[in-house]
Amino acid sequence: MLKYTALITGGALSASFTSVFLSGCSKPETDTSELHFFGEDAFERVSLMADTILPRTDSPSATDVNVHHTIDTMIGLVFDMDFKTSFREQWEELELFLDDRNFLNLSQSERVELVRSIELNNGVCTSSAKRAYTELKQQTIAYYLTTEEIGKNYLNYLPIPGDYRPTITIDEVNNRAWTI
Repeated sequence: MLKYTALITGGALSASFTSVFLSGCSKPETDTSELHFFGEDAFERVSLMADTILPRTDSPSATDVNVHHTIDTMIGLVFDMDFKTSFREQWEELELFLDDRNFLNLSQSERVELVRSIELNNGVCTSSAKRAYTELKQQTIAYYLTTEEIGKNYLNYLPIPGDYRPTITIDEVNNRAWTI
C-alpha cells in the first residue's frame, strides 16, 4: 500500500506520514463536527482538494468516506508538534495560492486543471505550497484506501485468507487491488 501511494503521488512518502501510518493508530471518529487542526474555511479547502484528488466516480469520493475528517484528526491529534508547525506554514502558502486563483468558486474541471498545474510544478506555486499539496494528496489516498467502505466494497477483501498462491493472474482477482 505504501509503495502504491508513493507511486501515485510521484515521490517518496514523508517520514512523518510513514511513522504515523505504520504506528497502528486506531481509526479516528469521523462523525464529529469538531475540527482539530484546520479552521472552517481551511477545512472547506481540504474537502474540495480531497474531492478533486479522488472525485466520485463508480466509487465514493474522498469526502463520501470522510477522508477530510480523518486528515484533520490525524494532523490535529496524532502528528507531532514539529510536523504540525511545518505543515501549517506550508498549508498557509498553499491557501494563498488557492485563494489567489479563487479555488472555492472554480468548477470541478477548473480545480482539476489547477491541481494539475501544482503537480507539474511549472513555477505556478512556491515549493512550500507544493509540499503541502503533496502531503495532503498522500494522506488523502492512503486514508481513502484504508477505509472500511473502500476496502470491503471496492477492493479485494478476504477477512480470512485462504491458500497462498504466489503467482496469479489479474483476471483471477477481477482486476482489483487487494485490501490490506
